[in-house]
Amino acid sequence: MSAATLQFRGYLLENVYRITSSEQRAEAVAFWLAQGALASRREAVRRAFEIVYLVRSAGGTLAGMCTAALRSGAREESSYYAFRMFLRREDRVPYLMRAVTNATRDFLSALEHPEPRPAGMVIVAENAKLMRPGIRRYFQRHGYAFRGTTSAGRDVWLAPFAPRMTRPYPDEAIG
Repeated sequence: MSAATLQFRGYLLENVYRITSSEQRAEAVAFWLAQGALASRREAVRRAFEIVYLVRSAGGTLAGMCTAALRSGAREESSYYAFRMFLRREDRVPYLMRAVTNATRDFLSALEHPEPRPAGMVIVAENAKLMRPGIRRYFQRHGYAFRGTTSAGRDVWLAPFAPRMTRPYPDEAIG
């Protein structure tokens, strides 16, 4: 297992951000279409280049994945990552969604970015279950900022990236 692979309760989260192979992209496209997650092959092919983590069951079968695409911000943020995740129904086990979301947030936050740095990761609650009061409280407890709703009435959350720590003085001033 490489350093870019995480484990969670028998699942492997394989980080493939910006390094997906043609085989992985083909597997992702076939997965999305077979699961009915995306209806358009063209959209599936486009999103396959945005995969951050492939989620595999203990047997190596693709159980899901998440994507992130850098977008321009409409508010005070200059940019953010638009986050999406899909897990097969049989793999929607407790806390797997949280593990994938947090791993993605932490990974993207740690990436070296040109200035201005992205403000965070935006999540649109495409699944109505993610708009329940308990899930809203969960997002708030974990530092996510509610940003409003889409025109379709879906909740929008920002998982802000922690500010980078900088040294108060240049190295040569520390004596």
